[in-house]
Amino acid sequence: MSPSADGTVVAGYQRVAEAFERSLSDDGTETAQCCVHVDGEMVVDLWSGLPEALEVVFSATKGATAACANLLVQRGLLQLDARVAEYWPAYGVRGKESTLVRWLLSHRAGVLTPREQLTMDALAEWDLVAATLAAQTPAWEPGTAYGYHAQSFGWLVGELVRLVDGRSLGTFFREELAQPAGAEFWIGLPQDQEPRVVPSVADDPALPPGTDPAQLDLSSYFGPHHLDAFTLGGMLPEDIVAAATDRRYRAAEVGASGGVANGRGLSRLYRLLLDEFTSATVEDILTPETEGTDLVLSSPAVTVTQLFGRGFDVSPPVGAPPGTRTFGHGGSGGISAFADPDRRLSFGYTTSRLVPGPPGMDPRTSSLVEAVYETTG
Repeated sequence: MSPSADGTVVAGYQRVAEAFERSLSDDGTETAQCCVHVDGEMVVDLWSGLPEALEVVFSATKGATAACANLLVQRGLLQLDARVAEYWPAYGVRGKESTLVRWLLSHRAGVLTPREQLTMDALAEWDLVAATLAAQTPAWEPGTAYGYHAQSFGWLVGELVRLVDGRSLGTFFREELAQPAGAEFWIGLPQDQEPRVVPSVADDPALPPGTDPAQLDLSSYFGPHHLDAFTLGGMLPEDIVAAATDRRYRAAEVGASGGVANGRGLSRLYRLLLDEFTSATVEDILTPETEGTDLVLSSPAVTVTQLFGRGFDVSPPVGAPPGTRTFGHGGSGGISAFADPDRRLSFGYTTSRLVPGPPGMDPRTSSLVEAVYETTG
């Protein structure tokens, strides 16, 4: 290991260690973790910086929230093809009366932002945010299209968890999944864990030499729903890294993007899911439920498509062999987490240095994934 990297790998996984070392910046100042389990055994445990550090994992939180809902589905307590209003009567208004539970999980509900303007202080008021989302008119007819519910996903799915089970999303996740997995992963970080949190830093986007960022016109790269979806209609800052520096954000149960974990926590969660989910549940989760253009992430300049199945991203990670089947969810700037049920493999990668670029296309992550699969087969 180089002075900036530490940890262990079992025999045969040295290429992962080499890829991890190459992923670090020249000064090696960022905090990062890569952890892999195969057949329940930890085969990779690598880190840079503090070995017990925690980081906001942004949209990788959606995988944890989806896991909670899918566990209730598996137990027969939540029905995918039931109307949301059967569990949440207040939701059945303004064109949402026939919205199905599976549409909330697969980003097809069209509810991106609260009906009323809220501030960050409302993060502490779960009932208020959930109620204002329930009162909203959808941005499109539910079930007819899909668009990334960047922030509202956590409240929409999390409220179903709360109504069906009685526990809040964060409590359900902690008691039913994180603790049994031995995963340091919270949706709603306790105050006593705050000293372990390492702040995220976003790299500037790569621009041609001589380009003045102030003169760039990026309007064509943002569709009509983008800012509403990512800021909850102005409730959160446009800069998600700035939001993550705020204790209010980490303390609240922000089930779409506010989870706090590390690489070990992510891999341990998906290791548990490989055992907790039945084969029938896994096969259903792996079935894509979205098709065509993502109405939130697409813009006049770029068309984006994603594959979601019951809350998880089911497109194989870049670097995996053709035909690989996975379910998971990544986060901003390269953060990655997934399970491969055919190989009994789970993967978690966190980094405090967020690199801009398309989701799933970070070269650091893809090189780690490629090295893992070269060893695992």
